[in-house]
Amino acid sequence: MRSDRDLYTPEMDQAERELNARANYALDLGRGLAEKAAQLDQRFDEKEPPSDEDVERMKKYILGHAMTEQWRQVVTRIDRGELTWREIVDGLFHGTLDREVSAAFRSLSRVPPASVEELVQLGVLPTLPPDRPTTAESRTTATRPDDDDDEWFEDPLRRRTR
Repeated sequence: MRSDRDLYTPEMDQAERELNARANYALDLGRGLAEKAAQLDQRFDEKEPPSDEDVERMKKYILGHAMTEQWRQVVTRIDRGELTWREIVDGLFHGTLDREVSAAFRSLSRVPPASVEELVQLGVLPTLPPDRPTTAESRTTATRPDDDDDEWFEDPLRRRTR
C-alpha cells in the first residue's frame, strides 16, 4: 500500500518546504509585532496622564502666545461647550485628537518660539531664581570662574585632571 507521501514529486516537496518556511516567517513577524505592541502598551500605561496644571499651562500658552487661525476655530468650539481643554490635552496624550485639533497642533510649527521670559510671564513656566541668567545673551556670555581661553586649545573637552 502506498502512502500519500509517495505521490509527491521532488518539486512538490520543495514547494511545501518553501510554503512552510514563508508561513513560519510570517508567524514570526506577527509575534514580533505583537510583542512590540505589548511593549508600547506597557510604556503608555506607565506614563502618568496630564495633570490639571499641564492642561492650564497648555491653555495659557495657546491663548497667550500661539493663537493661530486653527486654534481660534478650536477655541470657538471650546466656548460653545463642544470641547474642553482637558479633552484636548488628554487627546494629545492618548493620540485621539480629531482633525480640527490636530490641524491646530500642526499650525504651531508656524509660530515662532517664545522666550523663557515670555513663558514665565504667561505662567507657562515657573518664575526663575533671580541669580539665573534669563536671556540667550547672558547665558552665552556667562563665564565660569575657571574659564581660560588658552586652556581650550590644550583640552577642548575640558577634562579635569587631578
